[in-house]
Amino acid sequence: MALYSRDNARRSLIDTVAYRAISQVATALGYVVLVRGMTEQDFGVFNLLYAFIPFVSTFASLGLDQTLRRYQPEYLRSGNTAAAAWLVRLVASARFGTNVILLSLMLLGWNYFAPFFKLAPYKAEFAVFCVLVLLYFQASILQLSLASHMLHRYSVGSMAALAVVKLVAYSLFAWKGSLTLERAILTDTIAYALAYVLLQLAYRRKSAAARSSPKFRPDSAERKRLLRYGLLNNFNDVGTLMLSPSADTFFVAAFLNPLSVGVYAFYTRLHEMLFNLLPGHLFDNVVQPMFFAMPPNEADHRAPRYFSLLVDMNLALWWPALTYAAGYHQEVVQVVFGGKFIEYSWLLPLVLLFGAQNVASSPATFVAQYEERAGIILLSKISAVFNVVALLVLVPLAGVYGAAIASGSSQLLKNLFIWWHVRHRARWLHGGLAFASALILWGGVLAAFYALKAWLHAPPLVHLVLGAVICGAAILVHLRSPAISASDRALLGRLLSGKESRLLRVIGLLGSAPDKSSHALGDSGS
Repeated sequence: MALYSRDNARRSLIDTVAYRAISQVATALGYVVLVRGMTEQDFGVFNLLYAFIPFVSTFASLGLDQTLRRYQPEYLRSGNTAAAAWLVRLVASARFGTNVILLSLMLLGWNYFAPFFKLAPYKAEFAVFCVLVLLYFQASILQLSLASHMLHRYSVGSMAALAVVKLVAYSLFAWKGSLTLERAILTDTIAYALAYVLLQLAYRRKSAAARSSPKFRPDSAERKRLLRYGLLNNFNDVGTLMLSPSADTFFVAAFLNPLSVGVYAFYTRLHEMLFNLLPGHLFDNVVQPMFFAMPPNEADHRAPRYFSLLVDMNLALWWPALTYAAGYHQEVVQVVFGGKFIEYSWLLPLVLLFGAQNVASSPATFVAQYEERAGIILLSKISAVFNVVALLVLVPLAGVYGAAIASGSSQLLKNLFIWWHVRHRARWLHGGLAFASALILWGGVLAAFYALKAWLHAPPLVHLVLGAVICGAAILVHLRSPAISASDRALLGRLLSGKESRLLRVIGLLGSAPDKSSHALGDSGS
């Protein structure tokens, strides 16, 4: 059976749904426990430490992760398992070395830069956190590799185990009233160590045949190709850092304080958890290998259909989430998180409104990466300059709201730049009709929320439940509306043609019985 066949894609999707459902539920519950159990000061410092992970990811990058993500599926599609295994070894060892060097320099210079972010007393905690950082990146590399082999039961399953371990440990510490910064860091370090061991065992089992093959040595042309892509993505990663909420966190810490970091991190983390549930992100480790393995002679036809499918599926989640947050942001914070940071609850719909662009950002980037347009992705990071200037101006004027506005607008500029240069393939088929029908539906739902709150005086929990019921009914209408095109339904029907198709027909996502004569995610072979 071909590695990127319909059957393998279907199995990977099912494994991803199952394990990511566990992971996302455990992550969400763990976050609730973390917010409720930690002091606001500890919570702010904890998130500020986590902001160093993107920093390390950027300045110790060398474009290694993106090179692995892009080229391992290509090697595996051609049957060159020795080259795929060589690339994993190269990326893992190089990444470990650069991370160790950068983290060591940061520890040596701690007393010089940490006071600027009000972190000077936390050097010992950061030293422990460095172990977590090393484990995080080594686990991420193994995840990418196993995903390229379509072994998502291991790559996603290990992250589910990590989330469950964190939830259990957080809950025990919170129950005893002892969920401190140090214990949260220790918990996460142990969880990442467990995930790394599971991933390493799975990868060693899969790569046994590759280890017995003749050693791979890339020729000069191939080395130049990999090096060029890696170097461009190395500089690209710098721009990514300056456009991330992590960079905003450092500005908030410098201009305000760790408590404000906690506020900003709280709401941006809620946005991040929702982003992780978007189908385009939820199944990215399935979609990317399939996308990059697409034959070039079929790309003009298939890429727009893939792009439209991902956008429409993402919007099917984003519309209800944005509408619900706009109607019930205060109630959500009060009921779920005990009212912590409730005075800033309007940040939730604000970050989700700017986050609406995420529904198309990943699909457009897939197209650019498929076309090896790393230079375009790099040039898009010029919007990082705008972000820095906007943060310098808006954070002192508007605090955490200013950070959200600066970050959201700069991300929008970046995503528009990428899309413009790949618009010939990144086309949203039937987008006008899809947007108009969804806007009418969800605008009506939001009006119903506010009318219900004005007419019914009830506890916040009652309003949250009633709003969820209304949203659920509206989602069923959305899935049956022109917001999901006939092309989307056809692609899903070809891919998900097993027992799960019955459920998809019940909720209105699929029409009549699918045509099983085509291959996964397209009309011709993959």
